[in-house]
Order: sequence, then structure tokens, then C-alpha cells
Amino acid sequence: MDKPTLTHKIRPSLRPEIVRVRLPVLCITVVSAASALPVASFAADVYTEPQLDFRIEHNDNFNLTPAGSPDSSVYGYIADLEALVGIDTPRSETSLRPRVRFQEYPDVDKLERFEGFFDIDSRYRGERSNLYLSGGYSRRDVYNTETPSGDFDPIDPGDPDSPEGGTIVVGETRSEMEIRPSFDVRVTERTSIGAGVEYHTARYDADLGATTKTDYDFGLVNGFVTWAVSPASDFTVGAYASRYEAQDDSVETDAVGGLIGYAYRWSETNGIELSVFNEQNDTTVFFPVRLEESESSWGGDLTAYRKNQLSTWRFTVGRSFFPTGEQGKSQFDEFRLAYDRDLSQRLSFRGVARYDSRSRLGTTGVGNDRDYARVDLSLRWFLTQNWYLGGGYSYVWVDRAQAISDAHNNKLFINFGYRGLSRKPR
Repeated sequence: MDKPTLTHKIRPSLRPEIVRVRLPVLCITVVSAASALPVASFAADVYTEPQLDFRIEHNDNFNLTPAGSPDSSVYGYIADLEALVGIDTPRSETSLRPRVRFQEYPDVDKLERFEGFFDIDSRYRGERSNLYLSGGYSRRDVYNTETPSGDFDPIDPGDPDSPEGGTIVVGETRSEMEIRPSFDVRVTERTSIGAGVEYHTARYDADLGATTKTDYDFGLVNGFVTWAVSPASDFTVGAYASRYEAQDDSVETDAVGGLIGYAYRWSETNGIELSVFNEQNDTTVFFPVRLEESESSWGGDLTAYRKNQLSTWRFTVGRSFFPTGEQGKSQFDEFRLAYDRDLSQRLSFRGVARYDSRSRLGTTGVGNDRDYARVDLSLRWFLTQNWYLGGGYSYVWVDRAQAISDAHNNKLFINFGYRGLSRKPR
């Protein structure tokens, strides 16, 4: 899909944005977008890529306990089933991805066994304009949201997928819904203007006790002007405003910011993107006593990606400010790298790494600061064109500000799966 790659879930964007919103708003947006399509556009080409993956793994410190513990050495069985559905018309491209995950750790009774996901990413092209719609829903165990890999989402590679960095309670779940519509129009041969909104809700639930995190809503609106320097590069200038609200009425944060960015793309699969922004956050804490604080901070990111004949890589590094379930927004410094290489016609290698540091925003911020790193190395051997056998190693490290020492986990796994072939041209 020919879409802007400078996208993200929560941080300010230089490109047309999408938003997480409540279900009624999602329905209204989808119906409105559909009604704008000409009848001829429904002559669609539909393709499907089913994927199945079954894995057995061993963790030597699953609970990430400092100095380890006898209870942290556990085995697990994981099954992932998903389908990437593409719907293409002469003027639009849409990707839908339902996914379910089953995980069973015999020695960890509280872990949520079933997780569910649904993602949508769509673009409609007019004569001089573009309409984007992205969003999704997920229900996951907080343990998995707090220990993500550095992998990039294949249909939304700009998603930062940053952990919140707080206390991990196995069995606590996080349900998220988001929607991010945006629109841009070309006003001259080189200049476009646009606007977008974003809405994100997060709800936490612990069946066997009180939750450790706070439900919240986050909304953002932005506007931008893009000037094409050449067919391969462009500058973007924009401004945005956002609001964070904790559902227990303990914290509110209003933010405004301005940003500038540059992108150069040699092709659809090779490019570099840079953004810089300044954001002012006005935070009000209502409990236990009323406190107000205003803080202005700089952020930005650098992303590069390239696809060669035998290898593909992508990395991003930057600073951003995210809403969290830790009763407020936090600052994230992040580095992520993914590298794939075909070693032969059947054997492939994949390496993924990330490092991020979370710190509270200002002096009124609450929560637990932490540093986090993870490395995943794997090999995959295709037994046939679709079926494969693989295995690998993962290393997870975490250093929490409130802990007496850091903790790490070594994971070994083997997996077996099926990857369907797509009819969509690559």
C-alpha cells in the first residue's frame, strides 16, 4: 500500500494520522468513508494470506525477578493464528488483519490464555486528495504488553508499540481500541494540506485482584502542510493539540506542539525519514492534592529502511511522549532494529533488537521509571513452499528504578507453522 510511512500510534506525526476511538465513532467514520466511494470502486480484488504458528519455549526467569527464583523457570506452548485480508480497487487499498493467540504455561495459572487482535488500514485516493483510515482493537495480558519485541508491524511499521514500564502483574489484561482517520488535499503541484485526529482508549482488568494501572482516554488533533521538494522527497510542517484523561479523575494533561520533518524515498522499499518537534504539557494532578505543572520538551525520531535482493532492514531511534496507565504521560527514548536475510532458497535468518527508557514526565508524574532491552534471533527452514520449521533465542533485560537490581530472562524456542502465499504483487 502506497501510504505515508511516518506514522505512529500515539506520538505526533508528520504524516496523515489515524485515531483510536470508541465504537460508535468508528462506525460513523467507516460509514462516512464508504458512502464517499464511487460505485465502480467496489469491483475489488480480494486476496488472503493465512498464517499459523505453533511454538514451544522455555524461560529461565519468566517473572523477571531480580536474581531469579525457582518459580521463574517455566515452559510455554503458544499458538498464533491470523489472516491478512487485502481488498484493492482502482482507487483504494484496504488491509484487514484478525488474529487470535492461545498461550498455555502450566506453571503460570494466572496468565490470560486467549488474546485477540483486529487491525484495519485503508486508503482512498481522489483526484487531488487522499483519505486514510487506520485503527484496531486488542485484548492482551499486561505481561506481553510490557515485554514487546523490537519487531515492526507489517501493515503499520510506524507503530512504536512502546511498553508502559510499570509494575507487571501476570493475569492483568489491557483492552485497547483506536482509530486514526486523516485527510489531505493537493492545493498546488507541490503543496498539500491536511488534518487528522486520533483517539485511544485503554482499559485494564485483573480477574484475581485489583488492577495496578489506571484506565485512560487520549485524543489528538493535528494539521500539516507538505511541500514536495522533488518526486522523491518532501518537507512537512505541522501543529497539534492533545488531551490525556485518567478515568479515575486523578490526572489530566493538555498538550500543544509544533513539528517539522523531512522524508527522502529512493523507492517504496528504500528511504529515510526525520522529524523534530517541541511539545508543551500542562498537567493537573487532582489527588491526593491538587498540583499543576507546565513543561516544554523536545523530541523527534529518525527512521531508515531498505530492501535488497537478499536482505531487508529497518531501524528507528527517537524520543516521544506517550499516554500510559501509570496515571499520566511518560517520556520514552527508544531504539529498534529489524534485519532479515535469506541464507539460501529455503533458509532465512531474522534478528530483532530494541532498547527503550521510560521516565515520568515532569515532577508531578507518577509510576515506575525503567530501562528495557530485548534481542530476538531466529532461523526458519521452509520444508515446502508454505510449511516451515524454525527455532531461536530471545534475551530480555529490565532495570526498574524501584527494584534493588536488574533482571533478565533467557528464552529458547522451536516453532512450526504455515505461511500462505499472496496473490497481491510485491
